[in-house]
Amino acid sequence: MRAYLLIALCAVLLTGCESVTDRFSPVVPKVQVFNGDQFAVNAAALQAFKRLDFLVTRSKAVDIEAVSRIHTSVAFADSRQLSVKLHLNDAGPGKTEVELLVTEQVQSERMGGTSQLAMREHGFFQLYFATLQQVLEENATGKPAERSASRSNRRSP
Repeated sequence: MRAYLLIALCAVLLTGCESVTDRFSPVVPKVQVFNGDQFAVNAAALQAFKRLDFLVTRSKAVDIEAVSRIHTSVAFADSRQLSVKLHLNDAGPGKTEVELLVTEQVQSERMGGTSQLAMREHGFFQLYFATLQQVLEENATGKPAERSASRSNRRSP
């Protein structure tokens, strides 16, 4: 009977070992390829950060770093901020690969200080890539998107 309990206990303890190794493995950036050379994609990437209300803290030809506003919660006694690193790679003629890495920084009185967590999944990845694609399309056509154009067509009283 003890042997069965020991085997069952080992099975329970070893369940989910893959997720444990995933947790401690390095986070790989999310990657997406866009039409445009590195110069055009870099300019559009800077515009996309500005639209999303991020502050660009470092900008080089192929690397951009930006941070969000600090979001403070009185109820949870913490402050949160997203830090983003973007790297551009040539992906062939007229194409650029964008690597995006998002880190959440949290400072909490209850949790005992500051922590950083590289995000494997976060809604910001999709939001940023969609905004970047929109800016690239606007820059290629020379027109703002319909959403922006509809705001300027409103009548003022």
